[in-house]
Amino acid sequence: MPKLPKLRLTTHAQMRMFERTVDIDNAKHAIAEPDKIEADPYGTVRVSKKIGARTVVVVYSNEKFKDRKNEYLVITFYYLNK
Repeated sequence: MPKLPKLRLTTHAQMRMFERTVDIDNAKHAIAEPDKIEADPYGTVRVSKKIGARTVVVVYSNEKFKDRKNEYLVITFYYLNK
C-alpha cells in the first residue's frame, strides 16, 4: 500500500468536503493510486478512483509544495455517483 499524501485544502475544497460528505481518506487514495489521471493546460490535475460503489474525483494543483514532499493542494473533490 502506498504512502498516503498530505493534503492542503482550499477554502472551496473545505466547503465542498462538508457539503458533499467526501471522505478525506478516499481523496488521499485517489491521489496515491488513481484509476484515471487527466492534466490540463491550466496547471491542475484531475484524478478519479472507484472506491466501493462510488467514484471519487479530486482536482489538485500539479505544483507540489517545493519544501514538502508528498503534499498536494486540493482545489475541489466530489463523488460521481451516490
